[in-house]
Amino acid sequence: MQADQWQMKKELNLAHILTTIALLVSGILYLNDLDKRITTNSQELAHLKQIRKEDQKRIEKRLDSIDKKLDALLSAKRNSG
Repeated sequence: MQADQWQMKKELNLAHILTTIALLVSGILYLNDLDKRITTNSQELAHLKQIRKEDQKRIEKRLDSIDKKLDALLSAKRNSG
């Protein structure tokens, strides 16, 4: 047999089995936590969109009010001048 060839043993160590199980469990826990974070971010994003819509409506109302006041001031200035 040559020294550069691979050799494989047909045995399983308890350490290998436990390590594989630990990796699988930690992977499942990581994916579960990732799913929770994605769900939380989606909910926060929906909430922020709702707040943005409300803010936009308030800004539009305020701008309409300012526009009416400017129109009134310009009309008053034209009538007096």
